[in-house]
Amino acid sequence: MGRIMDAIHYDKIADKLIQFRSKIPQEGDLASRLGKNAVFELKKQIDDLLWQIDNYAKWDDKGMIR
Repeated sequence: MGRIMDAIHYDKIADKLIQFRSKIPQEGDLASRLGKNAVFELKKQIDDLLWQIDNYAKWDDKGMIR
């Protein structure tokens, strides 16, 4: 069974997530605590997803994802 994605696909996905993350306002620019918390959580989840994608791509490159 062949690979589903090449390394370039992981890079494209990560790049889009990074672009999206950069469009999210800075916490200091927001007045409400709810807004600050929402921004913090969203950025944290994007960072976690980027970390997971990076690990998955490494495992896939080593042939561990089959």
